[in-house]
Amino acid sequence: MTALMDDNGGLFFLYGYGDTGKAFIFRTSCAALRSMGDIALAVASSGIVSLLLLGGTIAHSRFCIPLNVDEDTYCNIKPGSHFIELLVATGYTYA
Repeated sequence: MTALMDDNGGLFFLYGYGDTGKAFIFRTSCAALRSMGDIALAVASSGIVSLLLLGGTIAHSRFCIPLNVDEDTYCNIKPGSHFIELLVATGYTYA
């Protein structure tokens, strides 16, 4: 939370064995950010986990990642789309 409160936030990867409190930490962090008026995108690697997160979805769906990935693969996010506007609103910058 210090990284987020000091405006040094970013991408966070949470890993652990089952039933260790990952979903609790993630839900609590997202709720804290949202209560301050910030945007938190909740994505997970599987559909089961994404169901535990408020507004959660799987990363492949949220970021338009193809299921078959190779060196020529790219995320199919359209310029000017609502999703790009959402990413910009989160503070994300891209080149």
